[in-house]
Amino acid sequence: MTYRSFLAAVALAICLMSMSCGSSGEQSDPAQPSISGRVEAGLRVLTFDPAATDQSLRIYRGDYVRPELTGSESFTLEIPALGVTHTAPVPEGERAYFKVPEAGSFEFTIGSAGGVIEAVEYAASHYREVSARDAAGLIANLDPVILDVRTPGEFSGGHLEGAVLIPVQEIQKRLGELTAEKDRPVLVYCRSGNRSTVAAKVLVDAGFSQVVNLRKGINDWNREGLPVVK
Repeated sequence: MTYRSFLAAVALAICLMSMSCGSSGEQSDPAQPSISGRVEAGLRVLTFDPAATDQSLRIYRGDYVRPELTGSESFTLEIPALGVTHTAPVPEGERAYFKVPEAGSFEFTIGSAGGVIEAVEYAASHYREVSARDAAGLIANLDPVILDVRTPGEFSGGHLEGAVLIPVQEIQKRLGELTAEKDRPVLVYCRSGNRSTVAAKVLVDAGFSQVVNLRKGINDWNREGLPVVK
């Protein structure tokens, strides 16, 4: 290693350790807007009012949303910009949730009611998002906990070396398995960066001090030709 490359590696390690450099998706530490609903088993549960025509709900980009309706179990939720038509009760074989992969404002209708769902980027003082290349540097220099929040099937198809598998649906009830690592950097990843955003927020809320999200997931890792194991 040349002296110049050594200095670059040291600079990267300091940057990631302090969580203060301008990596992709970096946010300062603004007061966070209020977020609607609650998180259960890795899903954000949103409660809609069947009588309100001007509802305003706010979620995080990357949330997997399970809708429910006050006073009724039967409804159809439509969000044209996201291509969502969600009917409850959920037909057999279909998912009870939908994904919101982009930030933005999305109009919805639910019967005669309606409103807007705003998806915002998650930001917190102990949270950062990084590219695949920056994640590789973090692994090389800081030896983080590597947390895979995909399904077991996805994991067996290829994962980062040394990764611990805890599917996002189980992250809340299995936090105890990671408690001893609260003061270490935790690199969280999924397929495309959505489930990992959900899991990262759970970790930050639980007091983990350095949570790093692989912004575009293992998809970005593979595009960069970085190694995986099976």
